[in-house]
Amino acid sequence: MIGIILAAGDGTRLKKSLGEDRCKVMEKVNNIRLIEFALDNLINLNVSDVFVVVGKDAEMIKNTIGKDYKGLNINYARQAEQIGLINAMIQALKVAEADDVILQLADEIFVGFRADDIRKIIDAESYDYYCGITCEEDPQKIKANYSVEIDENMVIEKCTEKPKHITNNLKGTGFCVFRKDVIELLKEIYDEKNNTPNELCDFMNFLSSNGKRGIAFYVADREFNINTKTDLTEVIGFLS
Repeated sequence: MIGIILAAGDGTRLKKSLGEDRCKVMEKVNNIRLIEFALDNLINLNVSDVFVVVGKDAEMIKNTIGKDYKGLNINYARQAEQIGLINAMIQALKVAEADDVILQLADEIFVGFRADDIRKIIDAESYDYYCGITCEEDPQKIKANYSVEIDENMVIEKCTEKPKHITNNLKGTGFCVFRKDVIELLKEIYDEKNNTPNELCDFMNFLSSNGKRGIAFYVADREFNINTKTDLTEVIGFLS
């Protein structure tokens, strides 16, 4: 199993709120860089090879993280144009050997990351894909991300990007797991000219509509997606 970390975004909203041109994934929370939180999660899941998708700040990230992080073998892929999460995944898959994939965003922090539970779910359940969720009491935060609808067995029925209406308190995250055959399917169906599918929801809904089974799991007690100075202040205060 390999890890893919998406770190190619320009971080425009954070730069604007900070008033400085800084690399978002290099920002620190309790003296730990955002991207290091993602790398540490993958270490806890016994991943040995990681592919980091980089963009404008590629050299800064490469020079800081290097090719080895606490024993993790770090590889890099370049997303020349930031045109969606699935496109970023495709860039990593162009240089990665076929395998099951753990996907994570470099600007997400998970508090109470449930590594042991995640390992058990992946090892025990024979699903095609797995979607990490958290319980979120603030509906606006779900609307700013994506919602996940499930049945009584946690099987995914539908994902909705930035929903206008929500039916539960489940917030989808960027932490997902895709089996090898699903990854091969993504490479087959991805239309580079039209950039489709574009987002995680697009791909997961495609999988469900084509007979692939996905299950939601609680990835952590709480998730923070860092896009603004307010987000940074909130997570720092929460962890202090």
